[in-house]
Amino acid sequence: MKIAIITDQHFGARKNSKLFHDYFLKFYNDVFFPTLEQYGITTVVDMGDTFDSRKGIDFSALAWAKTNYYDRLHDLGIKVHTIVGNHTTYYKNTNDVNSVDLLLREYKNVNVYSEATEVKLGNLKTLFIPWINAENQDKTFKLIENSICKVAMGHLELQGFRVNKQIVMEHGHDCELYSKYSKVFSGHYHTR
Repeated sequence: MKIAIITDQHFGARKNSKLFHDYFLKFYNDVFFPTLEQYGITTVVDMGDTFDSRKGIDFSALAWAKTNYYDRLHDLGIKVHTIVGNHTTYYKNTNDVNSVDLLLREYKNVNVYSEATEVKLGNLKTLFIPWINAENQDKTFKLIENSICKVAMGHLELQGFRVNKQIVMEHGHDCELYSKYSKVFSGHYHTR
């Protein structure tokens, strides 16, 4: 099974900047969708911050995202696993109210994860970890510790990693928490 991983798309960023959306669309048209089709990829894992504003959505940005991304994934029969990130949850202390769950219910091919969940991707058991906050931290840490998954994918805030070219994360969780996993993938960071 082949999967595609995408993260931090921030639909509606910079006040629904046409420049950003044009850049996204070029990537989707020239790279993302052709790659999905070329390699027969039928599963996408979105590791968070799909929409930019935690407090609301620009309706034009939502329409753009549905037309240029979600409708296309649906029409290709691609299953999407979406992990809640810090920009897609309304409150800072809970993931209960989040934009991806509220805005994408019409898409039967989209599954939203607002709490840590073990998911089978083909034969690979994978732990999906949404934004960790005051409400879910204890339960999430317990599942991270007890899970038998080999891979963890989430929207993680880890100390010592570069957020972008200028900033290194000085707060967050110690990456030792994930030392038992053979692979850990994270959204939240805007650089490799």
